[in-house]
Amino acid sequence: MKIKVFVSDLMFAPFPSHPATEANGALDLALQKAQHFTEAARSDGTRRVYAKALARWNAWATIHHVSHDAPTPDAIAAYIAALAYNGKSVSGINVALSAIQRACRTHGIVIDRKHSTIADTLRGIARRATKAIDRAEALDLPTLNGLIASLDGNDLRSLRDKALLLLGFFGALRRSEIVSLTLDGRSLFTIAERGVVLKMSATKASLKSEEVAIPRRNDELCPVVALERYLAASGITSGRLFRAISKSGRMLDRGLEATSVRHILSQRALMAGIDSSKFSPHSLRAGFITAAEIAHVPEHIIQRTSRHKSVEVLRSYIRVADAFEQNASRYF
Repeated sequence: MKIKVFVSDLMFAPFPSHPATEANGALDLALQKAQHFTEAARSDGTRRVYAKALARWNAWATIHHVSHDAPTPDAIAAYIAALAYNGKSVSGINVALSAIQRACRTHGIVIDRKHSTIADTLRGIARRATKAIDRAEALDLPTLNGLIASLDGNDLRSLRDKALLLLGFFGALRRSEIVSLTLDGRSLFTIAERGVVLKMSATKASLKSEEVAIPRRNDELCPVVALERYLAASGITSGRLFRAISKSGRMLDRGLEATSVRHILSQRALMAGIDSSKFSPHSLRAGFITAAEIAHVPEHIIQRTSRHKSVEVLRSYIRVADAFEQNASRYF
């Protein structure tokens, strides 16, 4: 419990502490006001991940008699090596290192990843990594068709899930973006004759507002029609768009959590006779990008929807179902 209290105080303290005096009382008040914005710099999910990573670091540092907030490069190298030996993935190790860096910065200590001891250890871990990257499969169009076809009911839960899955797919949305949509908040949407425009505010990839246009379709996969039907049935006019529904089918005021998207996708896949173990919420985003690539949509147009700043990152989302069919050798 002591570790949890320490993590909470340390992770979200925006500035180093200083002795309390009458002279700096005005500064303390200003820092308290700044706290609100400092905490908003990272999503709740990121803060939870960092807190857990830092709790593990604190426990290890205590056992090994290492300074928590001013560790040496050798101590950092030893810790990330221990994580690697215990099976932590390269990405997980980088998250742990980021959490330590942020915590140390609150004490005026800079942890330099480029320091030779830390950098060489990271490179060695990456070279020796035996754990393959386990990426969820893209939700392809035939599978999406099967999934949506099974959602043929007019009950509120079916209408909600259908709108959620189709908006997530054709908007190439992250799960946090799906559940953050509101009717009157910061992440808004506007339904027009040609489609729906999502205004995403302070997303994972950008602190700026970003707009995503989703056009209407002339088939059962139209996300706009699904959204309109859900809104008409739910009768909601303000607050969160996607909300929890009681066992009796009554809509609640509580909005869905990001983890709810995984549960909905998994449950609906099982009900449609689809192996749900292959998919995650990211399958919606990867599925759209992969489908667009297969349809030979230019990358800059895909980026307009996916909002990737880097083409390299965009390409990493493309899942090729048939490596022989999608092969350069077939073109000559």
